[in-house]
Amino acid sequence: MARFPGDPDVSLTPVLDMKKGDLANVTHYSYGSHAGTHIDPPYHMIAGGQKADEMPADYFTGKAKVFAFLSGKDIDLEDVAALDIKKGDIVLFKTPNSPRMFEDRFYEDYVSLTSAAAAHLVKIGVRAVGIDYLSIEKYENEALETHRILLGAGIPIIEGLNLSDAPTGVYKMTAMFMLVEDSDGVPIRAILEK
Repeated sequence: MARFPGDPDVSLTPVLDMKKGDLANVTHYSYGSHAGTHIDPPYHMIAGGQKADEMPADYFTGKAKVFAFLSGKDIDLEDVAALDIKKGDIVLFKTPNSPRMFEDRFYEDYVSLTSAAAAHLVKIGVRAVGIDYLSIEKYENEALETHRILLGAGIPIIEGLNLSDAPTGVYKMTAMFMLVEDSDGVPIRAILEK
């Protein structure tokens, strides 16, 4: 799977193996808090912000809207302003990024959300924003405006979604995240139902 440059490697190392005569299979998992499909709670970039373990377990359960942007261009204010987004929506952006999540290579040209678009989503009052690559932010944008705008408003971000098979539309989303104390990011499993 793809890994953001600088993040820890993802490794799954067998500790016990029934094929080798052990009584059970046990694997040691090692990965960073922002590997694969994960959430960025406010604490990820906002000092004193809400940590993932402080969020309700069902926070990402409810109405979600998938919007497709398949041109390969970043999602900007005029793109988002034209969408049917309401206060409290979970907004998910489907881009050409989804298939890239399953490659053992990091793409620097992934589609991202601009800071102007993020500010518009804050103004609407969305519940959460998700995208189908390892960051919602343009690569090497050291100011990290998009993250800071969303997280600063208390809006968590879901990154690394696989939206390949999800057409544009309204869904019931059920997503649970791992409960880890003092967490700046944790894995999440997101399921969409029509």
